[in-house]
Amino acid sequence: MQTLSEIRAMLSAAGIEPRRRLGQNFLIDGNLMTKLLELADLSQRQTVLEVGAGTGGLTEELLTRAARVVAVEIDRGLFRQLADRLVGRANLSLFCGDILAGKHALWPELIAQLGQSAVLVSNLPYSIGTPLVAQCLADSWRAVNQPGAACTRFDRLTFTVQKEVADRLAAGPGGKSYGPISVLIRLLGRMTPGPVVPASAFWPRPKVTSRIVRIDLDAGACLRVADLDVLRELLAAAFGHRRKQMGSLTRGKASRFRADLMAAALDAAGVLHSLRPEQVPPEKFEAMAAELTRGQGQGPP
Repeated sequence: MQTLSEIRAMLSAAGIEPRRRLGQNFLIDGNLMTKLLELADLSQRQTVLEVGAGTGGLTEELLTRAARVVAVEIDRGLFRQLADRLVGRANLSLFCGDILAGKHALWPELIAQLGQSAVLVSNLPYSIGTPLVAQCLADSWRAVNQPGAACTRFDRLTFTVQKEVADRLAAGPGGKSYGPISVLIRLLGRMTPGPVVPASAFWPRPKVTSRIVRIDLDAGACLRVADLDVLRELLAAAFGHRRKQMGSLTRGKASRFRADLMAAALDAAGVLHSLRPEQVPPEKFEAMAAELTRGQGQGPP
């Protein structure tokens, strides 16, 4: 595992300075790196996606523990030094670019390299934690429900992210942290919080505390969600105005769903119109989305 002096020397030789805009904070605590790898519980049969490979400290460890590693780094300077150092590693594929191809898509060429099934193990750049996790779950749902779809099922996501985001991922109904990503995780998998990572474990030192997190996909639960796109649109509409009551979704242009369908979905799921989104449990959102899916298939009244 790389020490701070080794990372400094590596970047200095390449003429690279850490870029805060890209969330470049490198993990320099070997004990916490070990805890991340232990929580990931890799096997020699797995394909691993690493996002934000940085200086390659985690990459090198993954290469010894997995059948294949697909690593992506958006910074061209870091990518070049990674390619120079790790050239010849037969079980490594390196990509330079943004893992997120859009608001609701992962980089297609990279996903093609992962194949049908993979796991994520990363020290995630702070700026992409929530959207990346949400999209990995969405792709996994699609892979389970639509065999043959051009997407990867992520059986496990293990990563380091800022603690505030980790709190949102784990949040239950009733609190300010509860939101769309909290609902998705509870409906599609199960989350295991790992150890808290202090700012001193990184260089350059960030202004926030982080946490290691593991999310295991539940394929059976994925099958129970009728249409994830409908669910995500419902969650976006509800939490886009989280201080408003759920009944507001039946009025005006609060969502793309017809007012009569939304009213029927609220009633079918047993959701009081007076509740706010943060008071609605995940299974109620799931029931609402299922009713909306059925209603759309029936056409206009």
